[in-house]
Amino acid sequence: MRQCIIVYVKSIVVTSGKGGVGKTTVTACLGRALAELGCRVVLIDADFGLNNLDVVLGAENSVVYDIADVISNRARVRQALIEIAHDLFLLPSAHGYLGERVTAQNIKLILKSLSPSFDYALVDCPAGIEAGFKRAVVSCEHAITVTTPHISAIRDANKVINLLTSYRIKPMLVVNRMRGDLLVGGKIPSAAEISDMLRTELLGVAPETDGVYGFTKIQKKPFEAMARRLHLGADEIFDPAAGYRGFFGAFKRRFGR
Repeated sequence: MRQCIIVYVKSIVVTSGKGGVGKTTVTACLGRALAELGCRVVLIDADFGLNNLDVVLGAENSVVYDIADVISNRARVRQALIEIAHDLFLLPSAHGYLGERVTAQNIKLILKSLSPSFDYALVDCPAGIEAGFKRAVVSCEHAITVTTPHISAIRDANKVINLLTSYRIKPMLVVNRMRGDLLVGGKIPSAAEISDMLRTELLGVAPETDGVYGFTKIQKKPFEAMARRLHLGADEIFDPAAGYRGFFGAFKRRFGR
């Protein structure tokens, strides 16, 4: 039985000031977690320069039509959607010069066409604050900004948050790639401290992981917490330092992550 009661698609642009902070991975994993809550979710890749949401989702070989085909009337939205998992779909990005022809109005019309069939639309936009950012932001009603605990990423996230505020969008914050051992050792700021610095509500925290960042059983937990907080208003925030406290945590910090 579906748990969502949203009667229109809730559009959320996922942004970052700095490239390489894991914005696309956060988009993919949060979308999957929302779908597992029983929501129908569509992920829209609006990064037409460095688009790789299909790759993160393992769907690069399934692309037949993309967003440019939709706005050029070569395909209907439903034809272009790729089913990733139950209740989770992807609208792939356009490639090359075709992507530059996509406007904010195009994306708005696509989002409108997805209501009421979908509960959430997560729009993955380019890093930074250039034209691609503006195109994606003005298409959506809500925003998530992704950062890491590094000073350069926090500073760039602050610029993005200030711009989002100028668009009258109040973003939520995801702190990604948080190392629990460094957090316990006081070598990096906590997510709460970063949230305070940026004066932005914290949606959740995801830990630094080794190897390919997928949606394994262990890695699901942070995004499940984010999905429950976003959709159900839960207070839960994943604690990446939990395994590094106490006697065994000290041993783990000393001899390996």
